[in-house]
Amino acid sequence: MRISFNWALTVFLAILFLSQVSICRAAASASFLEQVQGQQTAVVVYPLNPKAERFTRNALSRIEGILLDNGVDVLDREKAEALKDVFKTLDDPGAFVTAETFVENSEKLAIKGLVALYLSVDDQKGLAEYYTATAHVDVRYIGEEDAKVHALATPPMGAPGSPPSDGLTRNSAVINAVQRSVDNVCQELGFELIDPATPRSVALVLEGPVSVPDGLEISRTSSQGSSLKKYARLEDEAWRGEDVTCAVIAPGGSTGAVGGYIVDTDFRRKPQRLYGSRVHLIDVEAGQEILALDCHTVEKKAGHEKGTRKILDCMFVLNWRYLSAVTGNEVFLWDTERGRRMASAILTKPLKKAKLGLGRTPEGSYLVISSGSKQLAYKITRKK
Repeated sequence: MRISFNWALTVFLAILFLSQVSICRAAASASFLEQVQGQQTAVVVYPLNPKAERFTRNALSRIEGILLDNGVDVLDREKAEALKDVFKTLDDPGAFVTAETFVENSEKLAIKGLVALYLSVDDQKGLAEYYTATAHVDVRYIGEEDAKVHALATPPMGAPGSPPSDGLTRNSAVINAVQRSVDNVCQELGFELIDPATPRSVALVLEGPVSVPDGLEISRTSSQGSSLKKYARLEDEAWRGEDVTCAVIAPGGSTGAVGGYIVDTDFRRKPQRLYGSRVHLIDVEAGQEILALDCHTVEKKAGHEKGTRKILDCMFVLNWRYLSAVTGNEVFLWDTERGRRMASAILTKPLKKAKLGLGRTPEGSYLVISSGSKQLAYKITRKK
């Protein structure tokens, strides 16, 4: 009984602490919004890495537009840039600004508040003919009323729940990511977003089978996750059961996948046994299933199905965002962030065993199925 009580008390105190932090944070944001509405406010942006230097104007334009939409007058950019010379320590996100310094200089420029954004950007080539980007914004804001520096940091982009931004060009991917990060900060500050940016994504397809490029190096972009079985919501009834056939963890370790093979038995019907398979997506840190992705529904086999419906292997493709599985009949590719099947392809010949791998060349990425000495390759391309 003592263990149960202590556990409940710990949970209660943790929730109470987090709620108090949220209340204090919300109150500070609301206070700042009230101070600057209808007043002149300065906005400055500092790049934290070389890639961000090209996109500070995009971040600045985005937040200026949001402030104006919320009835806040924005200080002229030239004057705002001059502030960087006045508040010389602002370029360091962790530096201290005294109340006296702010009050003295805010009176000269007739501003009621100051918002400083710290922008970092990263981008890379995607699996096909597109780019994927992430951006992160930290913010420090000072209002005339208390002249205290408050700081906010938004959740990292590029993790489950906050996908990266895709684009056909590097610029379009990064700009979308920057806009989303600025939007997140403005929401934290209590501002209303009239037209919030949403994460852009590129649809992918599997083309093939194609010839395996000469010298293609194939890598396994998942690690074994046998311990994940306990988190999957597997079928477990008298005449309907589900066996685990594969379990993997994505790079980074936050997401996992468990492949299940379902057998439904009823001796009163024909056929007496029906088969199906699905992949269970697992939040590793929370220790729970997020969603289930069907490979084959539990029903009578179609005429073209010559091999087993059992999942022979599954693998995260490059990162947590894409997941592939192969059965004896078909290969699949999912977007795990959106929980949707992006592509599938019927195998030319049924397989009894298979292992998935990823191969990358300057010309593109290939999902490779190895079965003994034989290999099948499917090129991952962008849907036109």
